[in-house]
Amino acid sequence: MAYNANPFLERMSERTTSDMEFVRLFSPKILENLAEDAFDGAVHVFRSTPGAGKTTLLRAFTPPALRAFWHSRNRPELSESFQKLLNRGLLTEGESPQLLGVYLSCASGYADLPSSEGLQQEGLFRALLDCRIVLRTLRSLGALLGFSTPEQLAEVSLDHSALPGLQGIPAITNALELATWAEEHEQQVYAQLDTFMGPVNTALPAQFRFEGVLWLQSIAFTHEGRIVGGKRLLMVDDMQKLRRKQRALLVDELTVMRPSIPIWLAERTVALGTQLLSQGAREGRDLREYNLDKMWSDAKGMNQFVSYAQNILDRRMKNQDSVPVGSFTQCLRDELVSSEVRTQVVKGIERFRSQVERHQSKQRYAQWLARADQYTSDQNLESLLELYVTRILLVRDESKRQLSLDLTLTEEELENRDSSQVRNAAELFMHEELGIPYYFGFDRLCVMATSNVEELLGLAAALYVGLQAKQVLRKSEPILSPLEQDKLLREAAARKRDFIPKSHTEGTRAQQLLDSIGAFCYEQTFAPNAPYAPGVTGVRLSRAELAKLTAPGSFGPPGLALQRVLAECAAENLLVQRESQATGSRDSGTVFYLNRSLCAHYGLPLQMGGWRDVTVGELMRWMERRLTPSRKNLEAS
Repeated sequence: MAYNANPFLERMSERTTSDMEFVRLFSPKILENLAEDAFDGAVHVFRSTPGAGKTTLLRAFTPPALRAFWHSRNRPELSESFQKLLNRGLLTEGESPQLLGVYLSCASGYADLPSSEGLQQEGLFRALLDCRIVLRTLRSLGALLGFSTPEQLAEVSLDHSALPGLQGIPAITNALELATWAEEHEQQVYAQLDTFMGPVNTALPAQFRFEGVLWLQSIAFTHEGRIVGGKRLLMVDDMQKLRRKQRALLVDELTVMRPSIPIWLAERTVALGTQLLSQGAREGRDLREYNLDKMWSDAKGMNQFVSYAQNILDRRMKNQDSVPVGSFTQCLRDELVSSEVRTQVVKGIERFRSQVERHQSKQRYAQWLARADQYTSDQNLESLLELYVTRILLVRDESKRQLSLDLTLTEEELENRDSSQVRNAAELFMHEELGIPYYFGFDRLCVMATSNVEELLGLAAALYVGLQAKQVLRKSEPILSPLEQDKLLREAAARKRDFIPKSHTEGTRAQQLLDSIGAFCYEQTFAPNAPYAPGVTGVRLSRAELAKLTAPGSFGPPGLALQRVLAECAAENLLVQRESQATGSRDSGTVFYLNRSLCAHYGLPLQMGGWRDVTVGELMRWMERRLTPSRKNLEAS
């Protein structure tokens, strides 16, 4: 078995990955969240940010991958994958795979078609897609049957009796001959494109519908006297590479066609453009939409993503021999030992003493401070956390207008005001003020991935480099301490932020806007009384503000630029878009949360929930001129 220098850098969707390698690394956990109706006859649109796993999911249902799953059904490490495919009815114990999955990508060729409107241009698009569906179907059929050469397709006969009358696809009964026709037909379409004077092939039909789908759902294949490939799935990937009109034409016509087989269309959310800011649901009986990013967004989904992530990373750990461990989680210590940060603990205790000294003479806080004195003598992390919780609650109480007598606050009152949110804020304050690790442990690694597989692998790759370094230096054990994890993950987050201008169309403006949102959230998070504990990680545009932004001509070119930047950031997983419902005191709106890795770069908490309202005008200013945090809040506390 060949091992990779860093197994977390390889992407399974790349065609260079062998089918056997693919099935070994494929995590079947994603099948648990795949909709029950995903294999029903209808148009199914899968949409997500880059790296969420669309292409990997589609590849799993191609004949070579299904055959690899089936041949490996008795291998213990792949039994889970086989069982889940078995439960879906996609594989059987007794016979080889019967699902004919047809995969084709829109990454090349289609955008070369003329952009002008008209029946001729639409006909060329339909003709190119139809001949590719036919050709990919026949090639997939050969893979399903285990053919070693294309010439073996001559053994397959085609029955057209169930087909409606087709104008563009001939009724050829031999699979090899039809494949030859499809190749020649594709060349004719490209010859049509190469002319500057008009059509060069008047015999090329102007097709008025997507006949390839009608052909695929009705044609019958016979090999050695038996029907094969009766169950079918058409998968069209990289839809974002099409022009907007081409995508609309394809989706609309396929939906009207009401296909009897499942048709999966996969695209990145960037295809929506600024429509992403105000998209409406189009889902119906014959058009079903799935957002892979939102698959893991609720509490149940997050727990499932942790299990999914562990499965992915553990499979890759088995594909290396540099670090002698079996599980990725075994490499990450998730408990911080006080002795590792003794200097910071001592500094934090002294800081607490100096900051509460002015309260020593106040009878109101006598019991709270007496309780704190007990913790100052115990120089450990638990005691330091209690002191920081006390400090936050002191500032909160002091900032309130006292309308009653200055009564002594009891220890019971302090415990009543304590909460998990306050403790999370105290932990974050300790990280910011003292450098005590915060971004460590497997659960926080999964949160930093923002429910994105590619981002998870990128963060894991950074940690794996740290593990390799420990092996080179012959450290005692291949385990990263919280200090090491925190440093490596924040460095990876900084690289992500620094790469934004190079990897996005509106990269420079996007980086300035994200930096400004990060600075704004920092100011809100680290106010001495932690008013939005554990912190603020997003901004919200109310429905009224969004309406102003998207109204034609409201803000001129700066407004259009902001629309493009927000849409691209949401589509590229730099901002996470969530709707907020109306309440009695506020309008509904859209929250734009920072990507969780960027939260680590800006020193913010990883939890979602904390957000503040902003205006379109503020965002436009931040986009053009970066807002910087004053960092005075912590000093004032």
